Amino acid sequence: MAFRLILATAACALPLSASAEVYRCGKTYTDEPCKCAKVIDTSPIISDPSGPRTKEIYLCRAPQGGLYWTAEHCAQRGWTIERIQRVPANVSWNDQVEAGRHQKAQAEADAAAPIQSHALPAPQPSQPNNSTCSALEERVKMLDSMGRAGSRYYDLDWVRRERKDARDQQHRLRC
Repeated sequence: MAFRLILATAACALPLSASAEVYRCGKTYTDEPCKCAKVIDTSPIISDPSGPRTKEIYLCRAPQGGLYWTAEHCAQRGWTIERIQRVPANVSWNDQVEAGRHQKAQAEADAAAPIQSHALPAPQPSQPNNSTCSALEERVKMLDSMGRAGSRYYDLDWVRRERKDARDQQHRLRC
C-alpha cells in the first residue's frame, strides 16, 4: 500500500518537474513541433529573485472600536478593515507601523486640504447707462419691425443676427 502511494506521488510530480516545450505554429500553440515552429519560453517570470520589497499591513477596527495595525487580514480576527498600507518589507514591525501611520496621516491631510482655485473673480460690470439700454431696446424694436415686413426689402438672416447681437449686448450690460 505504501509502495502504491509513493508510486502515485512520483507519477504526479514527474510532469511538474519536466517542463514540456511549447511551440508556436502560426497563430496556434502546441506541444508538438511543426514546420517553421518557434519555441516559446514558458519559464515563470520572476521580477526580483530576492522577493518583494514591500508588504501590506492592515489597520483594523476591533468590535470594541479600537484601531490596531496587523500583518494578517482583519477578517481572520473578525475585525473590519479601516486601511491597507504598503510598507517596506525589510524593516522592523515598529518601522512598518510608523510608515503606515505616516502614509495614513499624509492621505488624511491631502483629503482635508482645501482646493485652491486659480480663477479670477468675474469683473463687476458698471451700472448700465440708461441711454445705452434704451437705444438697444429701440434697435431691437426696429429689427423686429424689419423682420415682420418680410423678405421683400431686407435679408432676414442679417436681421436675425443683428437682433441677436443687440439682445446679447443688453444681457451683458444687464439692461
